[in-house]
Amino acid sequence: MSCLQAHIGKIKNYFVAVFTLLITVGVNAQFYNKEYVGKILVKKDSEFFTFTATAENITPTDVNLKYDFSLYQTDANNNVTRSNQSDRFFLKGNEKKVLSTVTVNYNAEGKITLVLMLYDSDDKPVGQDRIELSSEKGYQEIIKDKLSPQEEAVSQDQAAPQDGYMMNGLVVENTLTKAGRDFYKYFYSEYYNRGIQTKKNIVIDEVPGRMRSTRISVKIDDQLLWQFFSQPKKSFLQSMAKTALDRCIAYLQQLQKQKENSITRY
Repeated sequence: MSCLQAHIGKIKNYFVAVFTLLITVGVNAQFYNKEYVGKILVKKDSEFFTFTATAENITPTDVNLKYDFSLYQTDANNNVTRSNQSDRFFLKGNEKKVLSTVTVNYNAEGKITLVLMLYDSDDKPVGQDRIELSSEKGYQEIIKDKLSPQEEAVSQDQAAPQDGYMMNGLVVENTLTKAGRDFYKYFYSEYYNRGIQTKKNIVIDEVPGRMRSTRISVKIDDQLLWQFFSQPKKSFLQSMAKTALDRCIAYLQQLQKQKENSITRY
């Protein structure tokens, strides 16, 4: 009997943990993602969902944070299991970083909830995201939470559409030389590895410059964000790619803040 009671108590503890966490996320959502944004990105492969936990610093100040990325799975008997990944990490000003990934098979049964939490150095929650899946139709599908009109307007550049997926903007290449193509390759690698999601197109142009060099520029919405005279050196091009992407992220964050402020005033 004591073993049975212990098992029941364990299940109750799981439910209490899940319930408390989800209520906290729902009630306090307005206090999160103000300076440090937690976001779970979704990718659909042939047999799996891939969920990627990301953190974005929308301030110019470097910071040490902690993340907790949890997956809760409830089976047909209401037994709850939890898998968890947690660690501390460093985030530079205006940087976006991939923290962890987890895959879920379409054929997995039961209800699945993924929760990402970000904590500051005092273990105070500062960022969050949540995704729920259900297998009621015989396969896992994402249940989209209904956002308020203000949240929908503020997050429309990053939020997925109603089917759970997002049509990303493009990184457009208009280059002339090997150095230009190499810069594009390094830039796009950084763009992909950081899990950038935006509906804005980023345009990389290369035009003849001074002497035998060319001038490479990076723009969003015809807004020039970074330009330089090219060099064939790999380390130089990689440094320029990182700097250019940092400028793009800062610009996208600025656009989002302006949108949020205009919605708030309205």
